[in-house]
Amino acid sequence: MKKTSLALLIGALLGSNSWAQTVKATSEISSEQNSTTQVADDQDTEVIQVRGFRSSLKEAQQLKKQANNLIEAIVAEDIGKFPDENVAESLQRIPGVSVTRVNGEGQTVTVRGLTGNYNITTLNGRKLASDNASRDFNYDVIASELISGIEVHKTPQAQLPEGGIGAVIDVKTARPLDLDEFVLAGSVNSAYNERAESFDPRASFIVSKQFDEGKWGMLASISHSNYTNRHDSYQAWSFHAREVDVSRDGEVEYPALRFPGYAQLTTYEDERVRTGGTVALQWRPADNWDVNVDALYSQYDIDSHGRQLSVVTYSESWLPALNGVYTSAEADEQGWAKQLAWQGPALMDIVDTLNPRRNTTYQLGLNLHWFSDAWDLSLDAAHSEAKNANNGDNKYVVARSGVESASINWANGSSVPDIILSEEVTPQSTFGAWYTNTDGTGVEDQTSRLALDGTWQGGHDWLTSVQFGAGYDSQEKQRTTHRSRNPSIFAGENLDKVNAPDSALVDFYGHQWWQLPSSVLIAGDVNNFMGDSSANIPANWAAIDMQGLYAFLQQLDPSSADLLNTDIYLAESFSIKEQILSAYVQANIENRLFDMPYLLNIGLRYSRTEVTSSGHTQNIHKLRFDAQGKPVDDSWQEVQPVAEQSSYHNLLPSLNFKLSINDELVFRTALSQSISRPSLWELSPYTSINIQPNDQGVRSYSMSVPGLKPYSADQLDSALEWYYSKDGTLTLASFYKEVASFIKWDKTTEEIDGQPFEVNKPYNNDDVKARIRGYELAWLQTFDGLLPDYLAGFGVQANYTYNNSLSGEKDEQGKDKPFLGLSKHQYNLVLFYEQDKFQARIAYNARSKYQAWDQSSWTPDGYVVEPVMAASTSWMDISTSYEISQHISLQASVSNVQDKVDSRYVGDPAHIQYAATYGRRYSLGVRATF
Repeated sequence: MKKTSLALLIGALLGSNSWAQTVKATSEISSEQNSTTQVADDQDTEVIQVRGFRSSLKEAQQLKKQANNLIEAIVAEDIGKFPDENVAESLQRIPGVSVTRVNGEGQTVTVRGLTGNYNITTLNGRKLASDNASRDFNYDVIASELISGIEVHKTPQAQLPEGGIGAVIDVKTARPLDLDEFVLAGSVNSAYNERAESFDPRASFIVSKQFDEGKWGMLASISHSNYTNRHDSYQAWSFHAREVDVSRDGEVEYPALRFPGYAQLTTYEDERVRTGGTVALQWRPADNWDVNVDALYSQYDIDSHGRQLSVVTYSESWLPALNGVYTSAEADEQGWAKQLAWQGPALMDIVDTLNPRRNTTYQLGLNLHWFSDAWDLSLDAAHSEAKNANNGDNKYVVARSGVESASINWANGSSVPDIILSEEVTPQSTFGAWYTNTDGTGVEDQTSRLALDGTWQGGHDWLTSVQFGAGYDSQEKQRTTHRSRNPSIFAGENLDKVNAPDSALVDFYGHQWWQLPSSVLIAGDVNNFMGDSSANIPANWAAIDMQGLYAFLQQLDPSSADLLNTDIYLAESFSIKEQILSAYVQANIENRLFDMPYLLNIGLRYSRTEVTSSGHTQNIHKLRFDAQGKPVDDSWQEVQPVAEQSSYHNLLPSLNFKLSINDELVFRTALSQSISRPSLWELSPYTSINIQPNDQGVRSYSMSVPGLKPYSADQLDSALEWYYSKDGTLTLASFYKEVASFIKWDKTTEEIDGQPFEVNKPYNNDDVKARIRGYELAWLQTFDGLLPDYLAGFGVQANYTYNNSLSGEKDEQGKDKPFLGLSKHQYNLVLFYEQDKFQARIAYNARSKYQAWDQSSWTPDGYVVEPVMAASTSWMDISTSYEISQHISLQASVSNVQDKVDSRYVGDPAHIQYAATYGRRYSLGVRATF
């Protein structure tokens, strides 16, 4: 939509005890965002009592109804009690929001098909730093007990930060003067993960106190949890078409049989320790002053340990010896293997991994708020930092082994194929050193903010208020990548590079390895794999003693072992700093249209962004060739520090129109333009040179360029909200976004020192536009007025999202490609009962299949790009609580009740690429509130 069209439409429209305490209904919408619906004197504001799940749902609906733009809200059931233990899990109950789980725990969210790179997450209206290496935000760092509410802004307003084409998600914490004079609450829980067979503690505590007759107050909260999680998975990689010669007699039965080159069984166990807290100081020195200082701190440590059995199904071309002889094979009609067997030998790898995460996140903010009958001014300052400390702490260690024979049956009707080995892999089996990698990416993020916001409430007949503001935001994210110098130095293809006696080698069916002593292997302790999968798979396999392995390799050849240490990989280490100056103005117009009251929120936001990208790249201009076309030296391989600067500015109009057809029915429509900034990787300095010529004698190099512009979107939203009773709400919303300026790579040719090169550089492509379109249907109903008294307390919350979006890209057949991670259908259903002292809730979430990524595979037709699809899946939680006294309640929950298989496949659901289960989690605890 052009700005002129938007201006014409604007002109046409112009011509026509919350937790056992009292909460100001309008204050939860935020004084900076909805001053037109507020009254300066808080004493005259309506109050709403909010306690329990049902009341929290109703309060969220009131916030939605009163808002000037299209939002969704979540309100805590009680102080320190959020609807779900995980913030991301709560967000997925909102229409259009889906969650991405990492090892079974919700971590990031997608809004209307757009990932976190297209969304903005704020804490109390301020950008919160994140340890995520991209622009995404990891919600698992915030304990749900620290949160009082969340608002998801689906349509922009001029006052909201730019950068969220998908949504602006504002996480809120409590303030002491919004609570009772004294509040004390705490909870203690113990959780049991059936797969890890571990009992884990979780506790939280919050205290709030007002002083001097409510003029100032203090609030402090703390939360601590230990969580042991285990999930099991099957993975398959390298789905190429391969020649299968049964018996290796020269008669090739299958010239192009497709099957994975590696079939892997993996079990991961995570130890998660999270400690977090908030502090809030609030002072009202006069009736028209409100001063707030608030802080959040979170420390989240994860130690993830994986143990894997990886079966090699083919002969790797880079090795001097072959894998075993195929003894039988069977194919389906599409040329995919149904069954495969081989012997003499059957090679495999034992893999052990360590992936620690050491996160710290904090934010400190100050807000000064002054208001009068006509004016409202707010000065806000904040600073936030997040860090994932990883100095090359990840380990990926592989030991090669084998057995006499193996077979795999992919046609057993299970997500996991039958994997049958001739003998068990134990520490006494023959093992050789193989791949020993250490790496890691450390992330440091800093954000700062200084903003002045104001509102003029002139009391005009139709111009009820004008809001304005200006601000400065800065964010700098540093990414430091560590890599081993040569993790394959002890592998079979590098035997001649290791200075060790031949007596240390072992010959296994013609394969020579540096033999590992049994002392560096330990017996496996895998049990109940994938909940006792129906597949016929090995019951156990050996594991690696990492410390023992590194000590052995150091003794075998100290110089080669030194190559396993890490260096900072400068080519993938960079810093991106963005400094943003912004200003906005928006007017709130209230009048009547055909005797129906309406509110028109119309605004304009300006921002100027300066980007500084710092890193290290190769210098293509150092490349010189001799007469034979070979580089004269290696100076071109050296990386040198670079710093690139660029800037851009945006003028973003927005319009939100709200028509109250009657007391029950509200119609909304919104028009806006928004942006999302390029990914950090796209902005980073980058050069990759390939001096090996192709068949046409052309070499290639790829490089980044400064000055990439943000993605831009024209947006149209509409909604019809029917608040048909105090017990029920029915809403229908539609959305349409046309997204442009996607970053593509352009190919050109040029000569470097007389040699032809194909050059790949990124650019903003305005010719390709993505279309995000769909609708959301939501229903909330409590049945007290419809059922007899003895059945009162039942209710339902349900929503459905349909998203038929197109990325603007075409596949190899010319068909439109969807957005990655986007499900066409998504469902949420919550059934609850709340009466007297007892509360129970069943929450069910489901989403249809979606494309996870593209993969390239060789087939008889050459290399083809195929979608890897995530299968449809669902998740169910059950929770109950019972008040044994006015202040004490018992609570219990079961998470992941179904424990369904989470799977991905290549092309056809029968071709499983990944399948995992996470196990159920049971929790029992006690909660006290005073």
